[in-house]
Amino acid sequence: MGNEVNTEKTSMLGKDPALTAIPESDRQHWITPTMIFGGLEFTIPVLMVGASLTASFGLSKILLILIIALFGFQWLGNTLQGYIGAKTGLPSSVIAKTSFGTIQAKLIVGITIFVVSLGWWALQTAVAGNAMAAMFGIDYKHNWIAWAVVTTIAGLLFAAPSIIGYGSMKWTDYLAVPSGLLLIVGGIYLALKNTGWETISSWNPEQSMTIAAAISLVIGVNVSQWVIASDYTRYAKPLWKDNLLIPSGIVLIGFPLFIVGAIMSVGVGDADIVNVMMNLGFPVWGFLILWLATWTSQLVNNYSMGLALANVLNVTSGKGRALLTFIGTVIAIIIALMGILDYFTDFLYLTALLYPAIAGVMFADFFFIRNKQWIEIKGWNWMATIAVVTAVAVGYYTQYVNQIGLPAVQSLIVSIIVYLIAMKVKKQVAPDEFTGLLTEQDVRQAE
Repeated sequence: MGNEVNTEKTSMLGKDPALTAIPESDRQHWITPTMIFGGLEFTIPVLMVGASLTASFGLSKILLILIIALFGFQWLGNTLQGYIGAKTGLPSSVIAKTSFGTIQAKLIVGITIFVVSLGWWALQTAVAGNAMAAMFGIDYKHNWIAWAVVTTIAGLLFAAPSIIGYGSMKWTDYLAVPSGLLLIVGGIYLALKNTGWETISSWNPEQSMTIAAAISLVIGVNVSQWVIASDYTRYAKPLWKDNLLIPSGIVLIGFPLFIVGAIMSVGVGDADIVNVMMNLGFPVWGFLILWLATWTSQLVNNYSMGLALANVLNVTSGKGRALLTFIGTVIAIIIALMGILDYFTDFLYLTALLYPAIAGVMFADFFFIRNKQWIEIKGWNWMATIAVVTAVAVGYYTQYVNQIGLPAVQSLIVSIIVYLIAMKVKKQVAPDEFTGLLTEQDVRQAE
């Protein structure tokens, strides 16, 4: 038995624990998770959303939309969840056990993270398959078999580092982030060459989308980080300064990338970024760079997918997490081949409904109920259920029934308020382990 434990600790797969806290001795400089988040933002959906904004807005309004969405809401949400991860050293699906309860964290939070991460991974793999098909001269709109082969190979290559673990993910980001910067420069150059700055700067289409809806669309691309940022910041030091800096990876990379997507699509009139690149005359290396850029964000989605499934099935070993990540990868490739790309916008709005509601409960519980401490609590916290259901209902109503404000932000705020009120009432009427502050003995037992 001792030899088995030693093998698990020293093997490459065993170095990446699924459900246990990362020791502070293994914490890394803030630049490492920042680079991973920067790599996360090098993704085709970011370019696609940037391209879709040009259907309703000129460049100046797009800049305003991005400043509000990224430097305002996204940075704040990432910082809060990032600090929770660094403070506890735990992944998001495990952190949720203290607010939702062990059973609910597995059945609702864990499965939600798994399904949405799997969906994101499948969607981006499908788009990457389009890019690689274009690189090899394959008509991805009509030659399905050749596209399916290319997409499957792309998906397996995407998944390999995240199956191995966090340590193997770093080098791909150090490689792909500079490559993504090259893509930005190339995109701007070809857009200026083919479309011209005068056309780009004077672009003023008829507005078919409100500014609030556009901000919500941008938030929807990254809103999952309000919940799963802790999967990566658990390797960071538990300092506010570090966790304030880490989201810069998403914001400072995402801002120019959204703009590049917008600039490239002006005059082309297509949100299909692969088609836009083909019309702009991108060389073969451009599609290779696009694939590399997508690889980084795919690692994050794939890794979170495996962690969430490990939590649902109570798999604690690194090797077990790797196996579950591989199984999830196979399922996601099948979904990609079935045509999930046709539901891109719907998928964005779905994530903007679910993740803020879950994040609100986690934020409120950690900072206001638990006094920044964590302990696993058995059972099911119905107050968390009430908060999530209410927040999702508000988000759905303000998104689909009567469009008002920013549904994702409103869902987050409603979740926080309802959870705090419900917990206060619960504490007065029928107090239990969920309503009490943690004692020093509780914290020692959790450690």
